[in-house]
Amino acid sequence: MIAVVVAVGFFVKHRHHQEIQQHWKCATAIVEEVHSEEIRTVSYAKGGRTALYQVSILAKYVSDGVEHERWITVEQPPVSLAEAQLQTFRWKGQHCVVRWKAAAPEDLIAEVE
Repeated sequence: MIAVVVAVGFFVKHRHHQEIQQHWKCATAIVEEVHSEEIRTVSYAKGGRTALYQVSILAKYVSDGVEHERWITVEQPPVSLAEAQLQTFRWKGQHCVVRWKAAAPEDLIAEVE
């Protein structure tokens, strides 16, 4: 049963990603800055606590001949401070892909590796 749930989840995520790649507009962007923001703290039964962060990037890209510079929250599960710092180090100055629906150009997603 668990394997079926995992397989269905993977399939749905894969189909959504395919739909985005095929039907959304995209542009190559440069990651100018990376910012992390604490979004919640998780407490453990043994007394430990961990802060979780969401990461945003300042992406600079050209669309229809116009240069844009926008802060975009990266679609990923919340990360630890160490992971957020590593992403800051790895992503700044790198290329990424920015995607948006033609009907909603303000709703951007960024694919950063």
